[in-house]
Amino acid sequence: MQKIILRPLPGKLVWCIAGETPAPTLHELEDYLQPGALAHLPPADTVCLLLSPEYLCFRRAELPAANYKITPQTLSWLVEDSVTGNADDLLWTVLCREENTLHLAGIARRALAEMLAAFSVAGVTLTHMVPDGFWLPHVANGWSLSQEASRWMIRYDAWKTGVLDEALLGHLLSSCTEMPVLSASPFPVEHTAVEYIQEPGLWYDADTLPAVNLIQGAFRPARPVRQAPRALKYGAAVMTGLAMALFFGLKGLTLWQLHQQKQALVSEGRTLWSRYFPGEDRSNNFKFFFASSVKNRHPDVLTLLTQLQEKLQPWPGLTLSHVSYDLDTHRFEAILNANDAGQLSGFMAQAAGEYTVLQQPDGVKISLKERK
Repeated sequence: MQKIILRPLPGKLVWCIAGETPAPTLHELEDYLQPGALAHLPPADTVCLLLSPEYLCFRRAELPAANYKITPQTLSWLVEDSVTGNADDLLWTVLCREENTLHLAGIARRALAEMLAAFSVAGVTLTHMVPDGFWLPHVANGWSLSQEASRWMIRYDAWKTGVLDEALLGHLLSSCTEMPVLSASPFPVEHTAVEYIQEPGLWYDADTLPAVNLIQGAFRPARPVRQAPRALKYGAAVMTGLAMALFFGLKGLTLWQLHQQKQALVSEGRTLWSRYFPGEDRSNNFKFFFASSVKNRHPDVLTLLTQLQEKLQPWPGLTLSHVSYDLDTHRFEAILNANDAGQLSGFMAQAAGEYTVLQQPDGVKISLKERK
């Protein structure tokens, strides 16, 4: 399986075929995103792009439980408090898991889509994408750097890399004078804790690349479709026809059964409606009209009396002495005797919204307000 590694640098693209011996030949291209500019690349099963860290957002997240289900949505939830803007706008990839700790890299979905489209127009389909900079050695509690033209590549954590300009690098070195640093290039300012090395690492060494792929989910390229044998096509067509016939047959049977059930429910609903609301002819929408029909029904005297007794329970100083109910006008009246003026005042305030309350010499006369 042939593998091509692409590495964009300022103003050019460097590419090689991984695994060439004795060493891969590095090819450089300018204007590499012009239409068809990469169409001459040799065929390869894997085309891997080393993506500059400036496109990435590195985060560390703690899982709330060891068996926590990891999905694109849950990854966004885990980092939403540490990301400016909407975490769902980024596609998150797990670079490494250490027990319940996840090391993540996020890239804007829109930027990823535009990048894949640009390389496709240039004549190549990217199958893999990994963060650039992990070929630099990891320094525990320190940094490793390498200068490339006008920029500096930095690895400042086991799972974090970045790109600096010379001004920002000078500011960091001046601010962190005790930070251990490995560098393959001379610094623009003095630094007491620097160790210079001859070779920082080989970016085209496939063994140094993280075993991850930032191209995932809906962004993965479609696999090439192989022509199926003619007999297999005919068999598939027959099976598809049988499956469709079975599907529509079962669907028709299901719809017929649902229709029968609906008719039975409507019949049962009509019977119940006629029983509880005689004189009202209705054949559907029973649930919708139930509340209004019940509201238009006047409760019987026992219901009204029970409701009044429940309202009198908090007021033991009030006793019911007389009740009257007119069947024609549905007027409900009651007379209460009061042994406690305070409880009488409390009840009058509580019942004012539902009853008309009239003060009597030894209590109150209440009547149910007219229903609207």
